[in-house]
Amino acid sequence: MKQKKYPRTAVVTGASKGIGLAVAQMLSDEGYQVFGLSRHPVTEAGARLGISGIFCDVADPVSVQNAFCIIRRRCRRIDLVVVNAGIGISGAVEFSREDDISRQIEVNLSGAIRCAREALPLMRRQGYGRILFISSLGAVFPLPFQSFYSVSKAGMGVFCDALGLEVKPFGIETCTLLLNDVKTGFTTSRTKNTEGDDIYQGRIRASVARMERSERHGMDPARVAAAIRRLLRRRRLPPHFIVGFSNQILGLLYRLLPARTMLWIVGKIYG
Repeated sequence: MKQKKYPRTAVVTGASKGIGLAVAQMLSDEGYQVFGLSRHPVTEAGARLGISGIFCDVADPVSVQNAFCIIRRRCRRIDLVVVNAGIGISGAVEFSREDDISRQIEVNLSGAIRCAREALPLMRRQGYGRILFISSLGAVFPLPFQSFYSVSKAGMGVFCDALGLEVKPFGIETCTLLLNDVKTGFTTSRTKNTEGDDIYQGRIRASVARMERSERHGMDPARVAAAIRRLLRRRRLPPHFIVGFSNQILGLLYRLLPARTMLWIVGKIYG
């Protein structure tokens, strides 16, 4: 008797818009059965492409567990998880609100950990799986007045590397994708706190405004999805992958320049 073949299955968090939606659409085009996890409904266009939207707040452990329970009931495997859900806050460290800091870490870091953990048992049993973490060059180039965003993304990268070492014997691969400026709704949804800007001589507003100008002229999310498509066709995933040639040059400079020089440059741009 012929064994039934099941379609490749992908889970994308933050899939209702921006990078997540572009990646989910690309994966659907590639033949994956795609589950899009988000606090907001997947768009009508996404639904027409066959993306199955599931409510999920990655900051809530029970919500994440429930979402993956639904996925496990509906399919026999999880081939790929793209951990994309994220938020941004800005402001001076000393004036940042405790609830904003907690939410930043809960969504970007703890949420990523929860989603990976939920996928691991099934991936381990099937002897195969890939987990991609959507991170930022802000993880390696520390962003003043967006310190907690940088912290959350840096933590994600370390977690990805450590997890990759743990699960390699089970045929599971992990990869951190480092992005720079991408034109999405992330810019307008950033939580901005300008308290203390007079004390910091206007540097808080100026730094965030400079970042947001760059984001509004950033790459299209479709370019990120195309880069992921190429990445998934590789026999093995690299531990880290910087999207965009100019960004790869920045990554090279980071490795070559002394830390003092690198921090001086970042301070001149965003400090």
